[in-house]
Amino acid sequence: MVQLLMMRLTGFWLALQFYAAMEPRYEIVVNIRVPEGYVEASRFMLTGNYETATDIFFELQGDEQPASSTAIRFDLVEIRDTLSVVLQTRFAVLSEAGDNCKIILREMFRLLTLKPVRLL
Repeated sequence: MVQLLMMRLTGFWLALQFYAAMEPRYEIVVNIRVPEGYVEASRFMLTGNYETATDIFFELQGDEQPASSTAIRFDLVEIRDTLSVVLQTRFAVLSEAGDNCKIILREMFRLLTLKPVRLL
């Protein structure tokens, strides 16, 4: 009886781990253009779901198409297990990139530390 219960709990635990592993997570990857291509400079892990990640990404400054003056690329990446997919890209100059980092950190701070206010 105990052995059967342990087998069921183990099966439930494995199923729970498999489901948790299937949940996607989102990151914003910052790349700098160099003569050989792009080099990853930073990575911001986002909390929340797809809507939260895209809402933060839409606030970023920059263009969707590269220009000769844009040396920094921001990629919104979805990671599911070991597979990562670039969902959207923004190209920015240095001043825009600084503002973008502020936006990302501000929104993550807000999501992680500030709790919603309930009105009575």
